[in-house]
Amino acid sequence: MTDTASLPPRRPLWLVILPVGLVLIAAAGWTALWFYAAARAQTEIEAWIAAEAGQGRQWSCAERRFAGFPFRFELICTEPKLVFSVPASAAAGAAAGTSWTATARRAHAVAQIWDPQHVIAEFESPSSLVEATSGRRLDATWSLLQTSAVGAKGRLERVSIAANDYALGESGSALFAARHFELHVRHHPGDDGPTLDIAAGMDGGTGPASVADKHPPVDGELQATITAVPEFRSMPPAERLRLWQQAGGRLKLVLARLTAGDSVLMSSGEVGLDDRGRPNGQAQLTIAGSDKLLSALSTSGLLPPVVAGLAPMLLSAGQPVEVDGRKGSSFPFTFRDGKVSMGFIPLGKIGSLY
Repeated sequence: MTDTASLPPRRPLWLVILPVGLVLIAAAGWTALWFYAAARAQTEIEAWIAAEAGQGRQWSCAERRFAGFPFRFELICTEPKLVFSVPASAAAGAAAGTSWTATARRAHAVAQIWDPQHVIAEFESPSSLVEATSGRRLDATWSLLQTSAVGAKGRLERVSIAANDYALGESGSALFAARHFELHVRHHPGDDGPTLDIAAGMDGGTGPASVADKHPPVDGELQATITAVPEFRSMPPAERLRLWQQAGGRLKLVLARLTAGDSVLMSSGEVGLDDRGRPNGQAQLTIAGSDKLLSALSTSGLLPPVVAGLAPMLLSAGQPVEVDGRKGSSFPFTFRDGKVSMGFIPLGKIGSLY
């Protein structure tokens, strides 16, 4: 016979059932929480689409579904479409303007459940932009196109866009291409008003007439701050500029830089608009290795030929400087009372921008 006194005592059954029960309760609670949050997210999406429609932007999907259980939210939109209008004038209204339709193959947006205000979206190539009246069509392709958006306190705080192997064309003709392009926009830290910081970069940019075996591609970077940015709603460009001027908006150009081979063009300054809509401010332009850069910009279609033709004459009037170890020229430009001058040399007049 077995000596029962030598056997270890049995564990109470509740010590086995309790942990399993707690896990099941936690799983059920998490599932309920996810589906509740998912329903709230879809409600918010519907409200956002309705708000966008009120601003003249109609968003839709051929098919839309929500997924991502259990640790994230995923919105999958096949054949996303955006229809928006650009009014011809402030008085004419949207009906008298131009209607555009933008489409893509597929959009996939993801947000982690512990950080739902940070949304990352990826778009599948190709896309098109078509003007309703004329039928004008722009087509774009890419190998990767991603966006990242972060919101806080009910508003969008920052947005980033990045693309690889991007190409834009019209009627089979290339307009612009770049190996890599990115754009970052955020609300200026510590400023509750409509002030935006902008940073952009481009690698291997080419224009409509670029000849890669004769001229190097153009690289670029931009850092700027724009104050008093008008509300983001459908309006004519002229109306947007007018509102910007009335609010005292300024463009603070920290750095704009274009590079082609061993040539560099840089600019900085601050410009706004006067009460007649004319540029008002100062800018500093610096060029090194100008011949190659201007030739590349002109041939690629990124610089008008007339500007490239006048450049050698203007370069002789610049102040000698050194840029990245290369000899260059620097030019101070002033915009005031509808006139532009380089130092003390008047260059011409500039009319109203609206």
